Amino acid sequence: MVQPVRPSASPPRRSLPRVLRIQSPLTRVAFAVSPATAHLALVFAGQTRFAGETAWTDGPRLLWRPAGEASELTAASGSRGMIVAVPTLALMRGLPSTPLGGQMRRTLDQQMSYPLDAPERFTAPAEGLEAERATMAPGADVACGHYLSLLLVQLWRLARADMTAQDPSPERLAERFVQLAAQHLREHWRVSDYATRLGVSRDRLGAAVQRATGRSPQHYLHRQILNEAQTLLATTGMPVGQIAFRLGFQDPAYFSRFFLRMSGETPAAFRRAARSRPRAGEDTYAAWP
Repeated sequence: MVQPVRPSASPPRRSLPRVLRIQSPLTRVAFAVSPATAHLALVFAGQTRFAGETAWTDGPRLLWRPAGEASELTAASGSRGMIVAVPTLALMRGLPSTPLGGQMRRTLDQQMSYPLDAPERFTAPAEGLEAERATMAPGADVACGHYLSLLLVQLWRLARADMTAQDPSPERLAERFVQLAAQHLREHWRVSDYATRLGVSRDRLGAAVQRATGRSPQHYLHRQILNEAQTLLATTGMPVGQIAFRLGFQDPAYFSRFFLRMSGETPAAFRRAARSRPRAGEDTYAAWP
């Protein structure tokens, strides 16, 4: 007996990309995001940050996190935007089966952060995807796949344009890092926070800073904090605890241990030695390699 041919069932809704709205007018809101899913965040206004990051990202901004690199996205009060959650299988289906697909996959394996200068290029396909997933009309899975492909192509184009426009000089990237560090040193950002803000991978930032300064980014940041601490100890009468708080340390004892580890002497010993030196011979502690 010949069995009738039945149309294949559509994939379950959970295997399709989904869209979450960021709307937190009065209070901070946290969105749980699966580490098995990639995420595209379109931040129209306000501030957001992913779990593990200490720095807030100001909108309008586009953020991309590959699967396995996030567990929560927090939006500050007053923030607006959209989150597109992309399961791994949906991502693979959304890439073309051509050499271009391989290029796009390598790009999408990296974190990205860009100004959201033309939001309509992303909001139109995201809203189309949202509508198709909500109705699950016949062929919704196909439509969702096409909308996702449009989003991925736009994201790849943005990354490609940025890479083309970027100055490939490690010295230029290191210079931008130094400028950013001067603004946020006392907030104790992680190296990954600087890499995210600069729109590069942590490895690329590390290689550029190491080549330009002879130090890793972490070592450079620690040296700059030490330099500021030494300047305050040598030129002011501020108590050590007050200096610690001014430099962003929550625990003065931890600051003293940090200072000892970096300089080989305690803050008090450094201050005594600095005061015993003639003023004409004092160092400014302001230079960087």
